[in-house]
Amino acid sequence: MFRNKFIHIIIFLISFSAFSQVNFTTKLSKNQLGLNERVKVEFSVDKDGDNFMPPVFENFRIVGGPSQSIRNSWINGKRSYSKTYSYFLSPIEKGSFEIGQASIEVDGEIYKTLPVKVIVTSAVDKPTNPNDPNYLADKKIHLVAELSNTSPFINEAVSVTYKLYVSPDTGVDNWRELEAPRYANFWSNNIDIKSLNVQNGIYKGEPYRYVVLRRTLLYPQKKGRLKIEPLTLDISVQVPSNRRDFFGNLISSSVNKTVSSGSSFIDVKPLPIENKPNDFSGAVGNFNFEIKSDKKELLIDEAFQLSLIISGNGNFNLFEDPKISLPSSLEVYEPEKISNVSVMAGGIKGKVNNKFTIVPNMPGKYTIPQTKFSFFNPKFKEYISIYSDPIYIDVVGLNRSSASKDDSNELNTTNKIELAQNQFTSFKTKTKFSKIGENIFFNSTAYWLLFLSPFLICIIIIILFRFFKIYNSKKVDKLKIAKGLTQKLLVQSKGLIGDKEKFYESIDKALRTYLKSKLNLDNSQLNNKYISSRLQQMKVEKNLIDLLFNVLENCQLARYTPLNIEAMSEDYENAKLFVDQLEKVKNEK
Repeated sequence: MFRNKFIHIIIFLISFSAFSQVNFTTKLSKNQLGLNERVKVEFSVDKDGDNFMPPVFENFRIVGGPSQSIRNSWINGKRSYSKTYSYFLSPIEKGSFEIGQASIEVDGEIYKTLPVKVIVTSAVDKPTNPNDPNYLADKKIHLVAELSNTSPFINEAVSVTYKLYVSPDTGVDNWRELEAPRYANFWSNNIDIKSLNVQNGIYKGEPYRYVVLRRTLLYPQKKGRLKIEPLTLDISVQVPSNRRDFFGNLISSSVNKTVSSGSSFIDVKPLPIENKPNDFSGAVGNFNFEIKSDKKELLIDEAFQLSLIISGNGNFNLFEDPKISLPSSLEVYEPEKISNVSVMAGGIKGKVNNKFTIVPNMPGKYTIPQTKFSFFNPKFKEYISIYSDPIYIDVVGLNRSSASKDDSNELNTTNKIELAQNQFTSFKTKTKFSKIGENIFFNSTAYWLLFLSPFLICIIIIILFRFFKIYNSKKVDKLKIAKGLTQKLLVQSKGLIGDKEKFYESIDKALRTYLKSKLNLDNSQLNNKYISSRLQQMKVEKNLIDLLFNVLENCQLARYTPLNIEAMSEDYENAKLFVDQLEKVKNEK
């Protein structure tokens, strides 16, 4: 009796276990396909589950999905349920591949599918059935990459325009970018397309409609034959069929189509070596060059701005700006670069202005000499050099060193006492009388001099007061200028976080510009040892000095160490903190 009950319990547990088992399977539309075909992959589970995780489809490209469908039915009182996740895949290369395991969570348990093998062969011949929507889509949709120049010089502008040609009787519902083109050995910049406008055109002698999907400006950086990788799209196409509806209208069929622009090649020519100027720094295009000054006459210690302007069409930001030779008695601050350029299909057009703030330390007549700028013009295939006009600056005022010498000489002369000849003689024994009131003081020359002298002194004082007021108003507070430039460079540095070299170059310029005016240093004194001693003299805290040199050290090591964005953000905050804290030290003093 006990034995029969035990058998019934075992049978019940086995049947319950079989009933509660979860089936999670993978189904392929085909196990073998050509390189130009697609396969549909379905992951089905017969229980309601969550947290579905698909496998990594290696060697395949997802061209459709994921899509989810649920089927729930009752047949003869028995419930049937399934949830399916579907993907459409396109193979990337030939070979035998494996669709990995997918996973899903059902009632707190994780279930996985079994791997499935797929064989990808060479491209197969598709049927030329004129009623087949896939065949019609192949004939009526074309993606083309058009190059403005297939044989440019190095750093000459080349534009790539991607056009999608569509037959007049075919429609496009949607498109999705599967693979973006890669531009190895090119400097690239995308050109903004505000709207997709449909235009009429000709493709291989037949009328088509087309739309410009993407336009990119390229500057080749290497000579030789360079490859541009293709743009690949997945497009939902509406193609007509030979069937008609109840009202006699043609019925369209919707198919997904993968199109590619194909690889493009450019043969890049090197720049000629013959007649190449010594100052050539890589500028290619058609440029204008000039140097301007906002003042021609000024007082000593008064600032003026010198603008180095390059305008035209070419590879802006890919060459070095020309160097200006200035006298050593002119204190030059780091330039402020103002760019006003736009990226167009014909190249980068606009103007770049490098503004130098300059303060003369001595009076005199200064000459800003001619400056040379050379570039290569690809249209004329020759090098062109432009010279700026010389600029003459007249600085007036008193030299501080000579003024101090004159003051000391005047002090020495006032201290000397000269003895007159016969100063100490014997007393006179004879008296000589003269008439009193012989000359009347009133209305005399001495009278009028004494009478008018207070008015003349007041006028002279007023004139001198106004002169010194105007003079002092024009004097430039060098520290204020340096602090303003420092703040500009720090703001610029914050925007460069992520670009390691430019960020640390900007931080280094900001700190050294500030220290130069704050500590009244010249270029020869801008070393760590001298800066540290000056800061210690100002009784700056040691941790603040260490903070400064830590940032400067990171600026020097930026080219050789893989610093991350967090470290760059920290160095920016430390540099800003140092400047703010040092200003407080000044205020307390």
